[in-house]
Amino acid sequence: MSRVKLPVTRAAGQALLMGSDSSRSEPLNLLCALGFQCRQAADPYAAMTELARRPRDYDALVLSLHSLYQEEVPLVATVKRQFPHIEIWLTQTDGRAATLAEAMRLGADGLLTEDGLHRTAAPRPQEALSSVSPVSPPPRRAPLNLSRPATYTSAPLASTVPILDGYSDTDRYHDVQNGEPVLTAEELHALLHEPPATP
Repeated sequence: MSRVKLPVTRAAGQALLMGSDSSRSEPLNLLCALGFQCRQAADPYAAMTELARRPRDYDALVLSLHSLYQEEVPLVATVKRQFPHIEIWLTQTDGRAATLAEAMRLGADGLLTEDGLHRTAAPRPQEALSSVSPVSPPPRRAPLNLSRPATYTSAPLASTVPILDGYSDTDRYHDVQNGEPVLTAEELHALLHEPPATP
């Protein structure tokens, strides 16, 4: 599926930039040039702590993918779920194609590059989830009624379906189709210990 990059032109606000010390300087300069007021976090855990303390202070979270492990990418979905007003922008994506794709799938809004902010045109995870129909539970099986007395025939069995007197072919078929046992444990034990029929 191709993604379309759309340049973002809107008033800047307060951004939280997450990245290691060596990777923050370039995106920090870009954000300041775009008019953002910035605070910084060294790792995703510090960023999440800051967002939890002051969620209304921030309009954007900028993640440096060079400072984000693959296991930490679910941070994107967590922030989108807990703080839906915060936009998530990814930067320093070179060599991190798998991490970039996963972050976009989880709801990142776009990329921060030398040209500015670029929103990617992709459906949000909430929209994708709402379009999936709920899974219906399997149908309930009717309990098997073995209250009728069963007597065994002395003829050899012609098929793998046990033949019980008092059961019609329809009853036997119904029981096998539902996966319910046709014999009780006692009946099966008696059948297995019955001497074989002589021709």
